[in-house]
Amino acid sequence: MQVLDTASWVGDGDDADFFLAIERTFDLRLRSNLPWTTFGEVRDHVVAHVAAHGGGGTACATQMTFYRLRRALGFGRHVGPDAPLAPLIGDALRPVFSDLEADTDLKMPATRAGWLGIVGGSCFVIAAAILALTTLPPPSRIFAAGASAYVGLWLRHLDRRRLPRGCETIGDLARMVSEQNRGRLARDGARLTSPEIWRIIQQLAADESGIDPDLIGPETTFFRIKAQAA
Repeated sequence: MQVLDTASWVGDGDDADFFLAIERTFDLRLRSNLPWTTFGEVRDHVVAHVAAHGGGGTACATQMTFYRLRRALGFGRHVGPDAPLAPLIGDALRPVFSDLEADTDLKMPATRAGWLGIVGGSCFVIAAAILALTTLPPPSRIFAAGASAYVGLWLRHLDRRRLPRGCETIGDLARMVSEQNRGRLARDGARLTSPEIWRIIQQLAADESGIDPDLIGPETTFFRIKAQAA
């Protein structure tokens, strides 16, 4: 497959979100300026970082994550990767994920808003519309917008959240968590090879650019405002 010469970013059109994702995934900090212009240069830096700070282990990252999650949830060996996740953790998704982060020292994937959260978000939109578009007297406009925003905050507080999309089993959760914590797991003895690093970088770049990850090659360049790297 022919790769692209240049990849453009969505959103603000710069590389900030991409490098934030690199930091989170590989557990590194980007401090000084480096003149990166290609994805291959990003890969080379991450590979060097993992070689310098990783544990050089051979364990499977997803398997390691699964055992950590199962132990933190208090389940025994009878619970396998195919076990449905929702019945195991119940409805209190927010505190469960918070406890899992504390117990495993791994970042959990973002949960999705439930219906209460969606309605709460609509209340904020309504509040902004009241302030910007209505012809009510200022005191009434401020009161109505404040009331709508308060209802939105309360609904979001009551929202129980939903599991991330595609996260149906404890094995799915282990896969998602391992993908978001590869640097930290590598330091703990998980295997992280150069091809695996490249695949992850391709996917992160695809998430921020909206293009097929297979179209991103080592020589593909990207637009940037300011190059930041460790």
